[in-house]
Order: sequence, then structure tokens, then C-alpha cells
Amino acid sequence: MTTQDLSSHRSIDAHELKRTEEALRISEEKFSKAFKTSPDALNINRLSDGIYLEINPGFTAITGYTADDVIGRSSLPGELGIWVDQKDRDRMVASLQASGEVIGLEAPFRMKNGQIRIGVMSARVLEIGGEPCILSTTRDITEQKKAELSTLASEQKYRELANSVPVGIFESDCAGKLTFANAILFEWFGYSEAEFSAGLSLVELVSPFDRARVRENVARVLSRSRPLTNEYELTRKNGAAFPVMTITRRICDQERIVGLRGILLDLTEKKKMEFAMQNMAKLESLGALAGGIAHDFNNLLAGIFGNIDLARSVSKEPAALEYLRATMGSMDRARALTQQLLTFAKGGSPVCKITPLVPFIQEIVQFALSGSTVSCRFSMADPLWPCNIDKNQIGQVLDNIVINAQQAMPNGGTIDITAENVFLEEGDFPGLSKGAYVRVSIKDTGIGIPKEIMPRIFDPFYTTKTKGHGLGLATSYSIINRHGGCITVDSEPGKGSAFHVFLPASVQSVNEGPTDFITHSGLGTVLIMDDEEAVRASLGKILESFGYDVVGKTDGQEVLDFFRSETAALRPITAMIFDLTVPGGMGGVETLAEIRKLNKEIPVFVISGYADNSVMKNPVRFGFTASICKPFTMAELSETLHKHLTGPRGDSNRRAQENKAPQASSTETAPHNTVS
Repeated sequence: MTTQDLSSHRSIDAHELKRTEEALRISEEKFSKAFKTSPDALNINRLSDGIYLEINPGFTAITGYTADDVIGRSSLPGELGIWVDQKDRDRMVASLQASGEVIGLEAPFRMKNGQIRIGVMSARVLEIGGEPCILSTTRDITEQKKAELSTLASEQKYRELANSVPVGIFESDCAGKLTFANAILFEWFGYSEAEFSAGLSLVELVSPFDRARVRENVARVLSRSRPLTNEYELTRKNGAAFPVMTITRRICDQERIVGLRGILLDLTEKKKMEFAMQNMAKLESLGALAGGIAHDFNNLLAGIFGNIDLARSVSKEPAALEYLRATMGSMDRARALTQQLLTFAKGGSPVCKITPLVPFIQEIVQFALSGSTVSCRFSMADPLWPCNIDKNQIGQVLDNIVINAQQAMPNGGTIDITAENVFLEEGDFPGLSKGAYVRVSIKDTGIGIPKEIMPRIFDPFYTTKTKGHGLGLATSYSIINRHGGCITVDSEPGKGSAFHVFLPASVQSVNEGPTDFITHSGLGTVLIMDDEEAVRASLGKILESFGYDVVGKTDGQEVLDFFRSETAALRPITAMIFDLTVPGGMGGVETLAEIRKLNKEIPVFVISGYADNSVMKNPVRFGFTASICKPFTMAELSETLHKHLTGPRGDSNRRAQENKAPQASSTETAPHNTVS
């Protein structure tokens, strides 16, 4: 190498050395600047004895120790090592010995003032000035830990609150996969937490026909900031469906949409109440129409019944009597249909009596099933509370339901009838007050009721049968409602139906004594007021068979004119019978008010097909002697008149009657004489 080459090489080495020294200087300046400005606690200790060589201002800010406190002192136990617990220091030493570094060790440390804080510590072995040293970093995460603990406590409180409320609370991701569900949702749906953790989708919980709408509404919720309310039909794990209302809104993490949060409200009871209220509204509106038709039809039947009965009483021809008997049978069926309309309408108020339900229920059910391939099982509480019921009407209800159950099992089967004593709290069932009830349940294993038909089963004139008039369940609903009870139904297609009848239990004792038929007779004039000629004629003939003279009038003004003239002529009237309503004229109440101005003692009876009218229920309060509900039999009329027209005058009338010639008609025909 020439002298020139050597000189050039030395020049290059000096240049590289200068560049290296400059780089080291810059690096040291950067390290020094970073060391001094870092908000974390930085300290350099000699590896051999733990002597503090240097600390930064962050160390003082975090621990409270200054350079004068620590420089030249050891971090080993016995000196400043107490600021970190021995077990945590041992963990750091073990990690340094194994790998030469410590990364992210969380541990408590003690400040100079004795306060305990939480730090995350890192350390690395490096060589400084040819001597092994430890560069340690401590970041104070005390406030972060407090925030985390607060968040955990808040989440725990949220979970406890969510699990204590009687509504479903859920969260899901944007795809609809559930990420949180409170305890009541597991109860509602029947899934375990393990099945939930495995992954359940919102869509899986919805009935198939509602799933497309759910997907559309999920997209709508994610695209808007306001919550969205909807109603769906959800499906339990066992396949049973139930209605819910959802209130759902999106979840945002800052500006990013991360999922959905919502609540579920079980609408089962609400839907039952709406169903009951809708039925009540339908029954009230249609009841007025049906009641009016039945009332007018009964007035027409009255003349037919009376004339047939009178014809039977005078006819001697066997063939004619047979034809009349058959006609009366047909008329009885017509009257039964009219009675169903009246029961369904406002005129069908029950005539109640305290009645034991055992063996009454068994007798009705067994009679309804006689000759069928369906059997029955009874489970009756002992004792079963008595109820204040109209036996004919409640028998009609049981008969209707049992026959429906029988028809739902065309291949035979068994109907389970249970009766139990229950005590209901306020609000347990729509329209029922708190108190004691008897619940009669009739359960079949038949074809069930399709979901789309269920809302209409109590509608009047609605039927799915080829033979039937659609009044059975509507009438049953009306009867139970007028007894102060309610009727509900559960059904699952293919598995059967269960009807539950609730009747108020009675606190009164049962008194079932036989009632003897009373034959009434009397003398004098009875004044009838009714706008229907057929009613006046048939009722008049019955009264004449009792021994009375009869005068018929069409409205109140004719009655008043006749009464005044008879009173002026000193011709007394024994009693009066007024129809409650006279279309276009003065009815019973108005006429009675005028009669009472003239005579306060004369017996006046009111008759009507509207049995639930306040006048019919409380006739004495309105000035009448008694009320007689259409249709009534001759026996019922006889008993009422005997009760209110007996006394010295009645006795003398009966003695005088005994001396008179026999009447054309006799009380032997009483069961066939009916006035409507």
C-alpha cells in the first residue's frame, strides 16, 4: 500500500468514526430525552447489587421518591425494595434470569407516603459503560384498574337487574346472533345456558311465518337511531308458540354499529284479555238484535202454543190428537232455539238457585255421551263448593262443550272432566273479581282448534259444521258471563282442546226441597194489557181455566180508560197483568204509575221476554206485585197468582169455584200451556 493509499484509508476510518460517534451522540440524546420526558417511572439499577444509578421525573411523580432518596441506594430487600412486595420482586428476578426481560407484570407498589397503587412493570438487562444493568419501567394503572372494577361491578349490577325483571332482555350482534339473554328468556324458551353459548339466532326463536319480517325489521333497526316496536309470534324449544312485543334499538361503539339490544314483553295474557273484551263487545251488539228477534218470535209462538193446547183439550179424535202432539214437539224445538237466542241476548238472565255440582256435572256429561264411542273420566274435589246457578242454563253449557269434544274425536277416545275449588286474585282473569270459584275443565284429545279459527269460536252464528246454527259456544259464553263467571279455552291442533268454566262459589248452604205443583183458582176480572193479540188470547184462555173473567187491552191508555169506568161503576178488578213494553204506546211502567194514583192496593203483575231488565228483576221497587218472565208455563203462572192472590177473598173465590160447572180446560194440561 502506498503512502497515498494509507493516508486515504486513515481519512475514511476517521470519517466513519466521526459518523459513528455522531450517531451514538444522537442516540444518547434521544434516549436521554425519552428517559426524562416519559410519564412512566423509569429507573436504571446495577444488576449486581441493585444500586439505583438513575431515575427519571416520572419515577418521582409516580412513587414519590426523589433522586436524593434513591440514587446510590439498593433496591434489594432491606432498603427501597419495600416499595415492591418480595413475592413480586422474586417473580421479576426469575423472569430476568430466564429470559433477560420482564414484560407487563401487574403488581401493587407502595409510594413513599405509604399509599398502595397498582403498576404494570417491564424490565430488560442491558450493558451500560461495560457493566450489566437493569432498565425498569413502571406504569401506574391504578385508575384504569378502578375503572375496570367499576365496569365489572356495573356489569354485575346490570346482570342482576336484568335477571330480576319480568321482561325479556337480549343483545345480539349485527347478524342476529344472541350475545346476552336474561334469566327469564331461558325460562320462556326452555333453552339451557350451554345451548345459548353454542350460538342461538334471533331468527331461530321466531315462528317460521314471521322470520322474513324479522329479517326486514333487523335491517331497519340497524339503519336508524330510534327504537323500533313490533309484535311477533315466537316459538319455544318444545314448539309451543306465544305472542310478544319487542322494543329494539341498535348498539353503537362510538361511531361503529356493533349490534342490537331490546326487550321482549309476553303478550299472552294481554291477548287473552283482548280476546275476551272483543267477544263481550260482539255479544253485546249482536245480543240486542238477537234478543229483539227472539222476543218477537216468542210472541208469535204464544198464540200457536195456546191454540194447539186448547185444541188438544177439546179434541176427541185420536188421529187429530196425534198430529197435535207431533206439532207440539216441533214447536218445543222451535221454542228451545228461541230460548237459546234469549239466553245469548239480554233477555236470558238465569233463574239461580244454590246447587251442588256433584252429581249434577256427572249426570249432564253422561247423558250427553250416551250411545257414543267416547268415554269420560271424572276428577272432582271433595268437597266441591256449591254454586248459585240456573241448572238448565249451566246444563246447556256443559252439554254444548261435551258434544263439541265428542265430535272432535270421531274415532273415539276419553274426555277428562275435572272440577276443583280455586281462589282467584284480582286480575287473574279478565272480568273476574277476587274471590272463590269452582273451575270445571273439559279436556279432549281430539283434532284441536286451528289457530286461525280460535278468535271466532265464540262468535254467534259462526260454525265449521255442516249441521249447526253456530249458537252453542256463543250461548255458553253468554250464560257463563251472566252467572258472573268466565269461560276460556286452550287448544293445540292435533292434540286436543280444553275448555275451562269458572263459576263463583256460594257461601250459602244448599237447600233442595221438592216443590209441589200448586193448582190455582179464583173469581173476578183480570185485565190483560199486551199489544200482541196472540198473547192476549192464549193468556186469557189460561186465566179463564183458573175461573177468572178476562178483559184484554192493547196499551196503557185503553187500560186507564177502562179502569176508571169500572171503578166509577163500582165493578172491582181482581188483578192486572201488563206487558213491560208496548211499541208506540204506553207500556207497563208508565201505565202502573197512573194506576197507583187511583188505587195503591190492586195486584199488578208485569210480564216480559227481557228477563234482565231492572223492572223484571226488582218489580216491587217499581210498584208491581211480581214479575213473570216469558215464556212461562201454566204451572208457573198458577204458582205466582196463588202466592199473591190468596187470602179471605181467594178462599171464598175457591169455594164459589167449587160450586160452578167444570171448565172446558183443566190443569192436567198445565205442562203444555206456555205463554211467550
